[in-house]
Amino acid sequence: MKSALVRTLLCSTAIVVTLQIGCSSPPPPRTSYQDPITSIRLYVDERADAGHSHPGQVTADQMARVLHGIRVVPRTGFIGSLITGQTQTNPAFSSSEIQILAPRLSRALSEATPQELVTFYRRFSDASVGLAITSGGMFVQDSHLFVVLANNRTLPTDGMNQNMVTDFDPIDSPLVPISRTSFRVEFVPSTALVPEDQRPSWPYIDEGRILAIDLQQLDRDKKSAPPAAKP
Repeated sequence: MKSALVRTLLCSTAIVVTLQIGCSSPPPPRTSYQDPITSIRLYVDERADAGHSHPGQVTADQMARVLHGIRVVPRTGFIGSLITGQTQTNPAFSSSEIQILAPRLSRALSEATPQELVTFYRRFSDASVGLAITSGGMFVQDSHLFVVLANNRTLPTDGMNQNMVTDFDPIDSPLVPISRTSFRVEFVPSTALVPEDQRPSWPYIDEGRILAIDLQQLDRDKKSAPPAAKP
């Protein structure tokens, strides 16, 4: 009788454990920084495989140069660029945004585990267009900093032009693009950009919005740059 009871209890325990494992979900994100318009969080990256090179050692100065170098290219202007021979690009981040984000993103990377990546989310309120959102994420792999710019001053209603039934605010999913057609990204200086065929694989829904930046080359480019002219 006792042995039968023990077997029943063991079987019940095994079933409960199996169900818990099978229904397990990633842990909630950890918040590194939060204010009314900015959120920097650490999410478990299910695509990390063997893990990222975290804690990441990216200085605030390096991060500032990375953010300064990201350019947004409107995809709607592709035909015009073919005609003029020039690509219309705009900085993804203003000087004030870089000043706010660079030290906080640098610190967040230093807090990340190998299985995490750092995400950023920032709201803008413009009198002419209303609420707009910039969001994305980043992680370090060896000496490369991967940066995803999922949204750049994107309106929550922009996705409604692509069969979405309502507006979308990616505050809890900052790597999800609201609109898939609005822009792609480039980097300056281009010498610090790792070619796609030379960087580790990390699949993303829009390859035009992910950059891999060689931090060592970025430092070399800084040292070789001519000094700024004095006014």
